[in-house]
Amino acid sequence: GARPPATDKAPAAEPALPGVELTADIVFQLLASEIAAQRGQIGSATATYLSLARKTRDPRLAQRATEFALTERSIDRALQSARLWRELAPASPVATQTLETLLISTGRLAEARPLVSARLTRARGSGDLPETYAQLQRALVRSPDKTAALALLEELAAADAQLPEARLAIAGLAQAAGLAERAAQEAGKAYALRPDDERLALTAARLLQESSGNSTASLRLLASFLERQPASLEARFQYARLLAAAGRADEARREMETALRQSPDNPAILFSLAQFAQQARQPEVAAGHLRRLVAQPGVPEADKAGAYAFLAQVAEEGKRFDEAIDWLARITDGEAAWQALLRRALLTARVGRIDAALALLAEASPATPRERAQRVATQAQVLREAGRSAEAFAALDQALGAQPDNPDLLYDHAMAAERLDRIDVMEASLRKLISARPDHAHAHNALGYSLADRGLRLEEAQALIERALQLLPDDPHILDSMGWVLFRRGQTERAAEYLRRAYALSPEAEIAAHLGEVLWKLGRADEARALWGEARRREPDNATLKDTLARLNVAL
Repeated sequence: GARPPATDKAPAAEPALPGVELTADIVFQLLASEIAAQRGQIGSATATYLSLARKTRDPRLAQRATEFALTERSIDRALQSARLWRELAPASPVATQTLETLLISTGRLAEARPLVSARLTRARGSGDLPETYAQLQRALVRSPDKTAALALLEELAAADAQLPEARLAIAGLAQAAGLAERAAQEAGKAYALRPDDERLALTAARLLQESSGNSTASLRLLASFLERQPASLEARFQYARLLAAAGRADEARREMETALRQSPDNPAILFSLAQFAQQARQPEVAAGHLRRLVAQPGVPEADKAGAYAFLAQVAEEGKRFDEAIDWLARITDGEAAWQALLRRALLTARVGRIDAALALLAEASPATPRERAQRVATQAQVLREAGRSAEAFAALDQALGAQPDNPDLLYDHAMAAERLDRIDVMEASLRKLISARPDHAHAHNALGYSLADRGLRLEEAQALIERALQLLPDDPHILDSMGWVLFRRGQTERAAEYLRRAYALSPEAEIAAHLGEVLWKLGRADEARALWGEARRREPDNATLKDTLARLNVAL
C-alpha cells in the first residue's frame, strides 16, 4: 500500500525543511493522494504530490512524487519530480542518484554528466572508487545509447586509468555496446594492473570469455593467475570448467584433482570429477566420487539430491536396477523428489514388479496439473511396457477428459491409440495438438510416420515429416521417418541417405531395421545382414526389427 512521505535518513544529507504551515487543505490533499494511490489511481497521487512539492518547497513531497511516478512508470513525471527533489535537497545522495539513474536510463547523458563527474570526485575523496565504478557500469549499461554511454565513462575515467575497476567498468560497457575487441583489451589491462587479485582475475576472465566467444584468452589469463596464486580454488574451478567446455576434458580433470587435493571432500569438486569420469566411460570411478560426496555428514540432504540422481543413473546404465531404485528413494525434497519417484516407478516395473510400480504411482500426491499429467503418462508407460496397451490408453483417455488441452497428454494419447491401431483417434489428437502448437515437431513427425508406415496418404505424410524436419533438422527419429516415407514412395536411394544420417546420429534397432530393409531392396544383402545382426545384439527384443526379419524371411 501507500507509505507516508519518506525522508532521507542520513544526517549529513538532511535538507533544511521549509517553514510551511501544514494547513488543513494540504493535509487533506496528502491523505486523499495516499488513498487514491491505494486504490490504484497513482497518476492522480503523483500529480498532487508534485504540485504540493512545488508549492511548499518540501523535498519529502518531491521524493514521494518521484516514488509514485516511478511506480506508474511515467518517465516525464518521474524526471520532473526527481529534478525538483534534487533541487530542494542538493546534499541528498539518494536524490542525486535517483536523478542520475533516470537521466542515464532515458539517454539524457549530457544532463547526467555533471552528476556522474561529481560522484566520481566524491568517491576519489572517500576511497569508494572501486564500488562506484561497478555501480556506474550497472547504471550506464541501461542507457539506450551504449556507445555514447561508453564515451562518457571513458572521458570521466581518464583520471583513473591505473585503477583496475575503472578498466573493468569500461570493458563491461564495451561488451554491452557490442565492441568485443575493446572489451577484451580493457579486461586484459584491468588484470595486468593487479594480477594477484582473485575477484579481478575471475571478472576479467568472464569478460574475455563473453566478449570474444572463445575461451583462449580467458584460459591464458586464468593459467597466469594460477601460477601466481595456486591456492585459489575458485579460479581453478573456473579454469577447469573452461577447459572442459573447450573439449580438453583430461586437462580439466587434472585441474579438478589438484583442486580436490587442496580441498578434500569438497562436494562441488567431487561432483565435477564424477561428471568427467562418466564422460570418459568410467562409471565406477564416477560412482566412487559420488559415494564419497554423499557420505559426508556436513552436506545437507537437499544438496545431495543431484549426487543421488547421478548414482541412480550410473547404476541404471550398469543394469543394476534395484540399486538405482534405492538411490532414487533417498531424494525426498522438491521437484527433484517428484522426478525421482516417477523414475523409481519405471525401474520398479522394469524389474518385473508391475503392481508395485502402479501402487507407487497411485499413492503419489501430484501438486499441480502438470504433475498429474506426468503421473498418468508414467502409469501409461508402465502398462504399455507390461503389454497392457488397452489399459494404458484407457488411463490416458480418462486423464485427457480432465485436461483436454494438455500437449503432453494429447501426444501420449495419440501414441497409445496408434498402438491399438485406432488411427482415427490418433489422428484427431495429433491434429488438435498441431493446431494448438504448430511448432510441435514430434506431433508432425508422429502423424507423418504413422501414415507412411501404413502406406496411407503418402504425399501428405511426407509433407508432415518435412515440416517436422524444418523444425528439428538433426533429429534422428525425424530423419528416420523421412527415409521411411521416401522408401514407401519408391525413392529408395534418397531413403538410404536419410536413414544413414539417422543411424549415424542414433544407432537404434528400429532405425537399423528400416535402413536394412532399404539396403535389402537395393540388393546390398550382406550390408543389410551385418546391420541387422549388430542391432539384434544390442536390442534382441526390438519388435520392429523382429517384424522386419520375419516379413522378409531373413534368418541371421
